[in-house]
Amino acid sequence: NPIEQGRRFDPEGVYIKRYIPELAHLSGDDIHEPWTVIDGLSKGYPEPIVDHAKERLESLARLEEIKAAKPIKPN
Repeated sequence: NPIEQGRRFDPEGVYIKRYIPELAHLSGDDIHEPWTVIDGLSKGYPEPIVDHAKERLESLARLEEIKAAKPIKPN
């Protein structure tokens, strides 16, 4: 999850502020989810196009289907 990774490894958003100038004015608390801050959207940053929580659940479900369809052979 890019949001959690950003909070964990770059809590102040230094990398984001450097490469996305539209978000440079945001605090470390707001920079990882700028669409939740009114000032984030007003400065030209779009809403997210991917719902990471939903996609994670879908990926896990697909992985379980694959595991169930193809049994693991013992060594």
